[in-house]
Order: sequence, then structure tokens, then C-alpha cells
Amino acid sequence: MDRNQSLSDRIFSQQIDAELHDHIHSNSKLKQQHEVLLSILLLEQQLHSTATKEHKRKLVPVLCSVLRDRDRE
Repeated sequence: MDRNQSLSDRIFSQQIDAELHDHIHSNSKLKQQHEVLLSILLLEQQLHSTATKEHKRKLVPVLCSVLRDRDRE
């Protein structure tokens, strides 16, 4: 193998290593973003569930009152 080929192979290998490093770094960032988005989604689901329960808790007495009033008429 001549010297130019060896140098070319080293440069190619360094480029591949740099691209692989960039890909791994990008993949790691995407995984972190995914975890953050999943956490946000879970919190939003919990908030929605709590809000729904609170809404029902407040709405049931109102509906019962309306139904009682309607039955009296």
C-alpha cells in the first residue's frame, strides 16, 4: 500500500468517525427530547384527569339540583 493510499484511508476513517460521532450525539439529543415530551404528555394527561374529576365533582350537585327542580314543576 503506498503512502497516498494510507493517508487517504486515514482521512476517510476520520471523516467516518466524525460522522458517527455526530450521529450518536444527534440520536442522544433526540432521545432526551423524546423523554421530555413523554413527561409533558404524562403531566398533561394527569392534569386533564384531575380537571375532569373536579368538573364532575362540581357538576353533579348542580345537575342533581336542576333535576330536583324540574321534578318539582
